[in-house]
Amino acid sequence: MFHHKRYKRVFCILLSLLLLTGCWDQRLLKDLKLVFTVAFDAGENDEIISHVAIRETQKLSIGGKPGEATVAVVEGDGITLRDTRLTLDRRIPGEFSPSKMRVYLMGEELAKQDLYSILDILYRDPKSPLGSMLAIVQGKAEEVIHMQTIKETLLTEALTDLLVSNEDYTIIKNETVQTVCPVMFDPSADFSLPVIKKIETDDVEVVGMGLISDRKFTGVTLDAEHSTILLLLGNNKRKIAQLNMMVKPEEENIRNRYMTLNVGKAKANMKAEINSPSDIKVNIELKIIGTIAEYPKNHLVNKKVVKELESKATEDIEVKAQEVIKTLQEANSDILKIGQYLKVHHNTTWKELDWREVYPTIEIIPNVSVDITGTGIIN
Repeated sequence: MFHHKRYKRVFCILLSLLLLTGCWDQRLLKDLKLVFTVAFDAGENDEIISHVAIRETQKLSIGGKPGEATVAVVEGDGITLRDTRLTLDRRIPGEFSPSKMRVYLMGEELAKQDLYSILDILYRDPKSPLGSMLAIVQGKAEEVIHMQTIKETLLTEALTDLLVSNEDYTIIKNETVQTVCPVMFDPSADFSLPVIKKIETDDVEVVGMGLISDRKFTGVTLDAEHSTILLLLGNNKRKIAQLNMMVKPEEENIRNRYMTLNVGKAKANMKAEINSPSDIKVNIELKIIGTIAEYPKNHLVNKKVVKELESKATEDIEVKAQEVIKTLQEANSDILKIGQYLKVHHNTTWKELDWREVYPTIEIIPNVSVDITGTGIIN
């Protein structure tokens, strides 16, 4: 009886093994050409030129050590990204794999075209990672991808770290393939993309935030200082935010004229006054609590001096906020998502608006208040 049960159990196990399926769609790493960074540029006759950075590992090893990783750049052209992919497939020895893609770079001329029509393939290919970051390159994107390394760091790692660190310092807001998709189909909002440029043979820098309007790059880029102000107005402060400003223009020593404010907390609230669809006023209240990170003139033990610096900082940030808003309206880029606010809180009026026509004409007033709660460890 015992042996009978054991044989029965073994038979069931063997039958189960026969019913198990194998991995029919396996993709072995040794057969793939992993692509980590892609650069898109506008070519002649409305073509798109793609440059892909493929990670290779040297098979040579010395003393049992693994070969070093290198980067090879391959070019493909076509009318659409899928068309360029077909060209690349004919030039890459192995299977093109975008599954580890981390950064997509676009030359500024190509970015001025409809972004969705360019990125369409990324939403249809299940192997394309939606978390890949997007960035615009001043000039041609191929100039950056051909660098292959940035200060001895492989290109992809260097670009990723650069974009993440600048976001941490509230200079840019990184967007991914996934995060921009819903905004591109929302008539009540726009977004921005980081803009970078090549500055030396082996270095790049973040310029600021490129303004997008109706799915196209406007050609307008806010510098780092105004980008930080925009992010604060949009409640997008990250780990660190610092603002340098002139507070004592009368000082003989040029360094004594400036103060650096370390923003601890920043909260923006939006309110709209609507008298008619053609008479809209939007007020943005920005409250900043911060500490003084640098002030060479010192004398910060005096509360009167601190209050004066609060007033100077308030005036300086408010002027810059006005400049940012003017630039946004001239570019017809609603990055602050004022349209979304009106759509939610004043829906009846919203339905009567042609937002692209109305947005540049409305009155947007920033009101800033600064509260300095710390002056550093010296005093």
